[in-house]
Amino acid sequence: MDDKVWISILVVAFLFILLLFFLIKQVMKKQQHKDDTTLDGDDVTEHPIFTSVTLSGNDHVSVEGITCFVEFLDVDNEILNPNFIQGVLKNVSLDGVTFVCGVEYPIIDDMTIKIRFSLKETVFILKGRIVRKEVYQESERFGYSAVFTSSYEEDRELLHQILEKIMVEKRKKLVSNRGCGESMV
Repeated sequence: MDDKVWISILVVAFLFILLLFFLIKQVMKKQQHKDDTTLDGDDVTEHPIFTSVTLSGNDHVSVEGITCFVEFLDVDNEILNPNFIQGVLKNVSLDGVTFVCGVEYPIIDDMTIKIRFSLKETVFILKGRIVRKEVYQESERFGYSAVFTSSYEEDRELLHQILEKIMVEKRKKLVSNRGCGESMV
């Protein structure tokens, strides 16, 4: 066969695979939207206020007790050893996280990290920059706040959806703990 024929076949195959990818993605989005709108069936009609939450980038959602793994990137300083630690998340927002660990690191300008954590059975691996350190002297632990520096729009949207679900669950639990007859105000 001629080279032009092979190139044409490859282009057509590539376009077909690309079309198939987009079709599958659309079907998955529709299924996700369908799953999100059915939330817990009757609970949605009983408590319509809990069907959605609007989160901005600055809204921190408390997720204490979730293990995270942090890798300090581009670090040539021996003081920053180990450059891979395990911590526990305190909170997550669309813009960043706060985690606690037992290792103290000096804050250096532009200290870049890669953080891995799971929320609702979804694994996130995001790059960030440490912006603040807190010292908890009573427990000899250290808290670090990081802002995300690079995240794909798909990751951000997925994180947004999961944080909204966590907030809805927390509000439902708060209402059920207060009892049906008490005011929420």
